[in-house]
Amino acid sequence: MDAKQWGQIKEIYDRAVDLCSDERESFLAEACGNDTEMRREVESLLASHDDAGTFLQAPAVQVAAREIVADEDTSPALQLIGRELANYKVVSLLGRGGMGEVYLAEDKRLHRKVALKLLPAQFTNDSERVRRFEREAKAASATNHPNILTIYETGQAEGLHFIATEFVDGVTLRQSMQNDGMSIAESLSVAIQVAGALAAAHEAGIIHRDIKPENVMVRRNGMVKVLDFGLAKLTEPNLAVMGSQSATLRRNSTDSGVVMGTPRYMSPEQVRGGKVDARTDIFGLGVVLYEMLAGRAPFTGATASDCMAGILKDDPEELTGMNSKVSPQLERLVRRCLEKQPERRFHSAHDLGYALEAISTQSGARLEVASVVQTRLFDRARLGWLVAVV
Repeated sequence: MDAKQWGQIKEIYDRAVDLCSDERESFLAEACGNDTEMRREVESLLASHDDAGTFLQAPAVQVAAREIVADEDTSPALQLIGRELANYKVVSLLGRGGMGEVYLAEDKRLHRKVALKLLPAQFTNDSERVRRFEREAKAASATNHPNILTIYETGQAEGLHFIATEFVDGVTLRQSMQNDGMSIAESLSVAIQVAGALAAAHEAGIIHRDIKPENVMVRRNGMVKVLDFGLAKLTEPNLAVMGSQSATLRRNSTDSGVVMGTPRYMSPEQVRGGKVDARTDIFGLGVVLYEMLAGRAPFTGATASDCMAGILKDDPEELTGMNSKVSPQLERLVRRCLEKQPERRFHSAHDLGYALEAISTQSGARLEVASVVQTRLFDRARLGWLVAVV
């Protein structure tokens, strides 16, 4: 479905949402005609609006539309490969998304590989995109943590805005789950590291707001890197987010009425467009952990709006019913992360990290993870070790 079709769906939805049932039926018949797919999508949005109350206002529909057509909203790769941009020589295109294109490049000064994220030229006049692009750099560079992608430099060259970051030689968590699946030990290792990254970000006054498998990279040695702070909320620095709940809500919050995030990984307060704090990231990590353990997301639906409605009112299936290796303690931990009410979740990423560490230690998973990592490192450094032994 392309941007033009979503624009039509949005227009029909906006006009139909305030009509009574009889008027709505006749209007949809005329507006959608024989396009059954369009009508089904509009009716799905309307049904979610009716079921969930008033949470599904235009901003939420716009978020769903942007999520679905993000790939089509991106320009073709610029002809930069082999060229020099500022102090970097562009080597290859690594990927692209709604906020820009990412290239592998070589830092000519320090002779190291970097990832160069560029905002497409046609977006440089879009103040909102430029603001988000700059905010991503500020958010990531405000922390110093081994599990957060390191920002080397930001700048402009040849009319392009760029962010130079460390190059992560690995795969996204999404790719890792699709390729080999995730064991309990690997899932706990990833979750512990992401929790540590979130704890550092929250202490720096940053809420990520878009924790999902695509925003988590796993290096070959098992180290995790959290990236893409494009939706991050910069708040007052050095906030004690582990303090009282009221203080957290008052200080670490975003403006109400604005829906931001990826539908399947949003917290209930994000879906409603309400205030968010650090516990929104805990919900997001809970969704990711559930997906690693179960092999599928806890909240699904035919459309983005169905998924968001499920986040508000549905309870996910029990993990122990889908993965016999999940312990009752781990089940309870994930359930607590996915509580609808923020005050019933873990109060901080630190608390969540401690709980994950305890389960990992009790289950002996840490030893399994260490063994896997050591095996990989041994394979890569076998020759060097043999020489040392001789």
